[in-house]
Amino acid sequence: MNRVVDLVNVMIKKDIIYYLIVNKNKIKVTNIKNRIETDQAQIVLKKMLEMFNLKLPEIYLSKSGKPFFKDSNIFFNYAHSKNYIACTISLCEVGIDIEETNIDINDSISKKYLDCEKDKSKRIESWVKKESYSKLKGLGLQINFQNIKFNEITEKNCFIKKKEYMCSIYCDSVDAAFKELSLIDILKGKENL
Repeated sequence: MNRVVDLVNVMIKKDIIYYLIVNKNKIKVTNIKNRIETDQAQIVLKKMLEMFNLKLPEIYLSKSGKPFFKDSNIFFNYAHSKNYIACTISLCEVGIDIEETNIDINDSISKKYLDCEKDKSKRIESWVKKESYSKLKGLGLQINFQNIKFNEITEKNCFIKKKEYMCSIYCDSVDAAFKELSLIDILKGKENL
């Protein structure tokens, strides 16, 4: 596999999970397919890869719907809410989810998925953590969220809580560190990564 993989390993550091959260209004989609959010997320993914002098390869979907690059040691995941896109890339498996803090997770959804958490903020936090974990595992909503117990999870988590949104990233590397990128990083290129 050679020089390309070696080059990628040098540029995308082994135990760093890179992520970017972008307001959708900053992303223009010109080639609209069927799913605008997915197209926008792939634009963010493409820009992140370009920071490392990499081109966006063809994206495949696993049987459960998890996106991946065939024959690559680069892993990625993305999520979107009404106004935001979150994307992550790394050299280990990752899962990401984002939700806005103004959403309402009603009682019936909470009972079905979230152990009936009463506090709105705790419901959203529980949801994004459980969904990002299930995306890490490649299960999406196929997993029963009630069976996900945070005290039993050994994978590493990064939880971001802002006024507008909450975002969670899980990875399968216990030594991982998380590095947030910004649109300014994207524009400047790969320096200081």
